[in-house]
Amino acid sequence: MPCASLNPGNAGFSNQFVPFVVLLLLGTSHGFQNGRQGSRPSAHLNFYRGRQRVMWCDRDPSVCLDREKNPWGGTTCCFRKFCKDTMSDSSHCGACGRACGYGRACCDGYCVDVQNDPYHCGSCFEECPGETKCSFAMCDYGG
Repeated sequence: MPCASLNPGNAGFSNQFVPFVVLLLLGTSHGFQNGRQGSRPSAHLNFYRGRQRVMWCDRDPSVCLDREKNPWGGTTCCFRKFCKDTMSDSSHCGACGRACGYGRACCDGYCVDVQNDPYHCGSCFEECPGETKCSFAMCDYGG
């Protein structure tokens, strides 16, 4: 007889719990159904997939020179994988993998100190007029 008796305290919990589980399962199955009906992958995945397909230059380094296949620029195939602009990319300045340090920029393939260089003050080819000095990436700072 003890197996046939019900505890009324548990009956209230199970009566509230069952509808919650049913709603949860319905919501989950609805989400799966929408996912199968031709929804597109996220934009991030499309972006990565597109960049990867275009940027791999190991089999055909000339892909870096073709603006239709490589609209992002960069004419040098670095590490047989990525098209990079070694004339202005501060992570690949002058050659693949040659990185410029903090406060430096890649100008024409050379790492320059844009904080203090009067010919590249603040950015590449921003020349300070006359005899003014470049300090803190500004011409005639505090002058």
